[in-house]
Amino acid sequence: MKIAIIGTNGMLSVALTKFFYGQTDVIIETFGLDEPKDYACNRFHQVNLLKDKLDYSYLVSFDVVIYASGAGVQAALNTDPSLMYALNVNAPIEITLQLKKCGYKGVYISFGSYMEIGINSEDGKEFTENDVVCSALSVSNDYALSKRLYGRYMRNFNADFQAWHFILPNMFSSDDFKPGTRLIPYILQYIQNKKNGIVCDEPKFSAGTQTRQFIFLDEVMTVLQKAIENKIPSGIYNVGGGEFYSIRSLIERIFAFYNEPCRDSFFGQSVRRDGDIKSLRISGDKLYKAIGYLPSSKIEDVLEKFV
Repeated sequence: MKIAIIGTNGMLSVALTKFFYGQTDVIIETFGLDEPKDYACNRFHQVNLLKDKLDYSYLVSFDVVIYASGAGVQAALNTDPSLMYALNVNAPIEITLQLKKCGYKGVYISFGSYMEIGINSEDGKEFTENDVVCSALSVSNDYALSKRLYGRYMRNFNADFQAWHFILPNMFSSDDFKPGTRLIPYILQYIQNKKNGIVCDEPKFSAGTQTRQFIFLDEVMTVLQKAIENKIPSGIYNVGGGEFYSIRSLIERIFAFYNEPCRDSFFGQSVRRDGDIKSLRISGDKLYKAIGYLPSSKIEDVLEKFV
């Protein structure tokens, strides 16, 4: 099986390449602006999706084409909104149209985000695939809007090849445990300092009332593997499962894992950009019926794996 992964060095593209590379009778070729860093593939093709044209006469030779590029929402990156729409909407639409034009017969895979749901105050509601891509709720940023636009396109896209668009919730990955300002490493650094007797400021969190769904990135790889094995029908699939709880609960569970007290004074000290999005949760019923599997990892499982 030949798999083309469009995108290099992003969280998804790296995980996908590492997962499939080296499997028996699988060839992985990556297409992106920069060469793969700290991971291997069978062949790398340098391409700037904003300027260059992919060689579609070659791309159609792959059994699976995965679009794992795109521009994210991380505040530290301060991504230009024009870049978000170019990579999250224009580029993948062009790829699907060119594959269709060239008579592609394999499988095309892309990804959405449950941030497309939009600003809401729902209490634990599970949103279906149609709820997500057809949402009339306001979105909080250009990332969510760009993903929503592309998701609506994929909902109505038809071709002679299989096209799967997977909507993803929050994902734990190895990146969450690297030093930095992200939530989990911020918590872990404080806990480590406390255990080592290092004097440090108390952590400052938001009220943590937002409720989110969390899965483990490795489980997304299992979803894709099973989708390919089961040759599921074209369509949009929520990658549901995992656990659903508040950000405060996530923080408290991490502290409990290390037997460290989590004080009330830690909370309500900062404001989150997505604080007005009360609930994000997607139903995995459609996916489970198709592949008989949903993510199920807990935060404690992930902590045991990486820490």
